[in-house]
Amino acid sequence: MIKQIYSLVNYNESVETMKAGADHIGLVPMQSGGVPAHRVPYDVVDQIFSEAKRRGVKSVAIMLNKDPEEMIFIAKRVKPDIVHIAGMEFTADELFAKRLHEECPGVQLMQAVLVDGPEAVDRAIKYSQYCDLLLTDSGLAADTGIGASGEVHDWGFDAKIVESVDIPVIVAGGLGPDNVEECIKKVKPYGVDSLTKTSYKFKDGIIEKDLNKVQDFCKKANFAAKEMGL
Repeated sequence: MIKQIYSLVNYNESVETMKAGADHIGLVPMQSGGVPAHRVPYDVVDQIFSEAKRRGVKSVAIMLNKDPEEMIFIAKRVKPDIVHIAGMEFTADELFAKRLHEECPGVQLMQAVLVDGPEAVDRAIKYSQYCDLLLTDSGLAADTGIGASGEVHDWGFDAKIVESVDIPVIVAGGLGPDNVEECIKKVKPYGVDSLTKTSYKFKDGIIEKDLNKVQDFCKKANFAAKEMGL
């Protein structure tokens, strides 16, 4: 069971998050979209992604802008394992997927799927035709795209998506140590993602990982996966 932890902002907490059991770590490289306090300078991204590679942890570059040219530029600059397209104003299409794979060999494409009803299943099936992974998530905001709401959605739609596509599905949306086991048992996904429930969020918008909760989240995800034979 893949445990994906978002959104890291500095090197030390990234290392501790990997030590706590994360298989994927995600961050927002410096760009024109997203919350300014969450954007990570390229030199820090380089340090974090280099350490992730050394540890066998996959790195995710979260794209909160809506400019495909900027996304390709960032992917070439920071060389992540995965590019995560998080917005709804721009979603990955076949042309973007082809270009990313040609210009950034080895980089996988993950498209966020807004789970807001039965139509989410159709979206997921469409994206699965040219994406490498899907991330199902809750809520839509102007500054964070799909996700970062801390809200849980109907996992029945996620389970249907997992059954309907042939690529890995990571479930996000209000997941934490309190409910990750239930989610895994209901959905049987490839992975689970946590941001809000494994973070402290301060009034100025700064976020910091709660490493005890990260470790608990990862342990419980592993336990549920083992119990389900996943």
